[in-house]
Amino acid sequence: MNSAKHISNQTIKSGDRKNNSGQTQNNQKKIMIMSGIGALIVLFLVIMVCWENLHPRLIYTINGNKVYLSDMMVDIYMSEATGEYMNSMYKQNYGSSSNYWQVEDDDGMTNAERIKDNTLEASMQKYMMYYEAEANGYTLSDEDNTSIEQQASDAYDQMDTKAKNKSGITKEDLIDYYEMQTLANNYKSAWIDTFDIDDAAITAGVSQADYRQYDIQYYYIPYTQTDESGESVPVSDEQKAAAKEELSASYADIAGLADFTTYIDSADTAAQTTDAESATPTPAPGPKAPEGTNIQYNSKSFIETDGADSVGFDDALIASIKAMDNESITDGVVEDSNGCYIIKMVNNNNPERYESECDSLITEEESRVFDEEIDKLEVDKYYIELNDAEWDKVEFGKTTIN
Repeated sequence: MNSAKHISNQTIKSGDRKNNSGQTQNNQKKIMIMSGIGALIVLFLVIMVCWENLHPRLIYTINGNKVYLSDMMVDIYMSEATGEYMNSMYKQNYGSSSNYWQVEDDDGMTNAERIKDNTLEASMQKYMMYYEAEANGYTLSDEDNTSIEQQASDAYDQMDTKAKNKSGITKEDLIDYYEMQTLANNYKSAWIDTFDIDDAAITAGVSQADYRQYDIQYYYIPYTQTDESGESVPVSDEQKAAAKEELSASYADIAGLADFTTYIDSADTAAQTTDAESATPTPAPGPKAPEGTNIQYNSKSFIETDGADSVGFDDALIASIKAMDNESITDGVVEDSNGCYIIKMVNNNNPERYESECDSLITEEESRVFDEEIDKLEVDKYYIELNDAEWDKVEFGKTTIN
């Protein structure tokens, strides 16, 4: 009995071992299958990431010609570099945590979105103007090529290493960019000249008298000083009198300057120099301000309609400045509530601001007509198809810069 039971127990145990062995093998097969599936998933994800990062990303086609992200990289960099400069200025004014790229306009668009839209539009217009230039036989001149080479070199040298690495932009890419941009601009300028725009009618409302510009140079001592908290505060009457006396003591020297800009300068430049070729002595720049002087130098331009707030002088002083003849110097030290001055009139009727205002109005009208005409040109001759799926992935402020 006991022997039979023992044999029976052994048989049962032997069966258990076979079953356990089968289950182990099945588990191992399942693990291998699951591991294989996991490896395939990982491999698939790696392939997808590589494809996403490395495959040519088509942004748009224009008349069947494909424009990839790599073709637009310099355009994007130029826009982002400008935007990042604005971002740095914005942070200086509003704090390091502020972000110019994310500021929204009245339409609810961020600056990043607006710059992105403008860059795409400019790229499409550039291609249309470039194709029109080629169709009309435009070529680059030797002068154009020289300028392009210099522009490309300067732009590449100004790019930091991070931007170069992130964008992949080379000097050759910049040369290609400037070649295309220059040819497109050459045609654009010639095309705009054919528009029926009446410059005289556009500028008829600009008053030459209102835009009469006055250019002055002056030495001065301000009637303000900076307190401990960094605020500008008025000085005392005694300090004003001392400032006027100090400036008056230098009047003869300043009024006699051959070059009105040289009184505040390094003492080393006062030494007389000699021209090596002609052996003709170069005149010394004249007397220098005393060491530790409070006298400062500035130059300024303003127009007839500018008031005290924009000019920085009281109205009475502005009126007396306007009455000065060219090359004349104030008869002694003059003053207003802001300081005391020795002023030289450089040009009392400079047309610069008038011409600038006229040019601005003409350019504005040219841009308006150009936008109308290029829209017509696109309808008549060009078919542009945007690949939204790829363009939506481009995030301005992060594409070529960190």
